[in-house]
Amino acid sequence: MSAMLKDLRQTARTEGMALHPLKTRAPYLRGYGFTPDVVFDVGVGDGTHWIYRTYPDARFVLIDPQESCAEAVRGKGVLKDFHFHAVAAGAAAGTADLKVPCSSEGMEPHLASLKPRTDQSARSFLRSEEIEAPLRPLDEIAVAYPGRAGLSVDTEGYELEVLQGAHDTLSRCDFAILKLTTTERFEGVGVPSAAVALLAEAGLEMRDVMSMGGGTGKTSQPRYLNILFTRWTAS
Repeated sequence: MSAMLKDLRQTARTEGMALHPLKTRAPYLRGYGFTPDVVFDVGVGDGTHWIYRTYPDARFVLIDPQESCAEAVRGKGVLKDFHFHAVAAGAAAGTADLKVPCSSEGMEPHLASLKPRTDQSARSFLRSEEIEAPLRPLDEIAVAYPGRAGLSVDTEGYELEVLQGAHDTLSRCDFAILKLTTTERFEGVGVPSAAVALLAEAGLEMRDVMSMGGGTGKTSQPRYLNILFTRWTAS
């Protein structure tokens, strides 16, 4: 096995690539030693199951305007006991149009966005359905769930607005995992540094790149990074 792995690594280097451990899994995240009382999952899609597996004793609060996401999570059987809020987290209370793309496979709730898509993927969808979504700041929801917290945000370009409404929540987060858009995939998307600055103001520093999404090939550039932010010094 070691010889095979060595050959794989050599082949990857020859092709301008490298092998890295899979970090989006429970054993890896558990190694950081976080013990949150509550974890907020903003932008649920079909669930962030590797985080659910990491903290079986934590209370989970799932936030997504698509009520079908709650059933999708229950159907997986990983997380059965959770609180679900059928709203979108934003900078202020209000409403917005959630755009849910449809492919030949049907609705794609994990790709729903509050911002219009401007990248090539938009042309691959058959159509897009709009749902009027209520907006609430995360702080208004999170106040009902005290204790040390963890946060996961996957909102397809809306991460800056989520953080703008989460000042108090971020102050008690031991970690945040942010799917940070790094290209102009959406109309009016915030620049990455603005989101990083808000996390830094809350005492959360960039610590690890858990995964990234991009095209294939040697010259592909990431469209987004899943980044782990933590306290620089444990409190």
